[in-house]
Amino acid sequence: MHLKFIFRLAMIEMDDLNMRAMMSEPLVQFMGIGLAVHLLAKVILPPAALDADYEIVVNEARLSYFIQMQARAFQSEDAKSLLASLSKSDKDRLIHDYVRGEVLFREAMAMRLDENDEIIRRRLIQKMEYIAQGFFDEISPPDKNELLHFYESNIEDYRVPAQITFTHVFVAHEGRDETTAKRLAIETQNKLNKSEIPFEQSGKFGERFLYNRNYAERSDIEVTNHFGESFKSQIFDLNPSDLWQGPVRSNYGYHLILLKKLKKSFIPKFDEVIAAVVTDAQRQESREVKREAIKNLVEKYRVTVKLE
Repeated sequence: MHLKFIFRLAMIEMDDLNMRAMMSEPLVQFMGIGLAVHLLAKVILPPAALDADYEIVVNEARLSYFIQMQARAFQSEDAKSLLASLSKSDKDRLIHDYVRGEVLFREAMAMRLDENDEIIRRRLIQKMEYIAQGFFDEISPPDKNELLHFYESNIEDYRVPAQITFTHVFVAHEGRDETTAKRLAIETQNKLNKSEIPFEQSGKFGERFLYNRNYAERSDIEVTNHFGESFKSQIFDLNPSDLWQGPVRSNYGYHLILLKKLKKSFIPKFDEVIAAVVTDAQRQESREVKREAIKNLVEKYRVTVKLE
């Protein structure tokens, strides 16, 4: 009995020594610390914090891409250079914006807010068009020869409309036969010229017109809209004069014209409109780049039409 007690005591001491030796091993200590941290994290942190799906990795590549998307400038080297040049506060703000957007995006996808939503669909379409448009930034600006070719190919777009300055005295044909209206217009014209009625006194004569009485440096387009094509053609064939001219027929009646200034339509020289040509050429190139980018995307798909 005494020997059994001594044996058991010896075994307990050996187990204790083995345990102490094992616990002194660095690997065992590291595993123990890791287990303790994990258990502590489960107690303190919310469950989602330990889920890999809730981890947002922020690195240089993601921030560089984020900068490109925000600036719509798809040049990775420029984005990397900009990222490297940011101050700590600016970089922290950039990280905050990226994380905020990523969180909202993931939560929206988790809630399936993108499914069967026409607004989201249209927004995504607009986003893709926006991205496609952005590839234009990688294209070199047109040189002078290209701009000159564009100008010559679209030369009518740069035509300056004819302009005219005149006043008129109106005689309506409504309520009168054509002969009476024209005779009254001629009698009024003779009176105006005999009395040498000036521009500013035209309002004392004739009848009220639907639109304006005085037209100062108005385009041929506006004159056409107010009086009709036939009137516009007749008045732009007149020459400036101190005499009242006409009568000129419009859609409304007869007009006696005191024409003071007339500028014929003309096309400016290339050097005079080069700024507008640059803008127009770049706008057209941008549209073509966008169209080509979307065309390439469409060609990736096989379209099956099933109509009853």
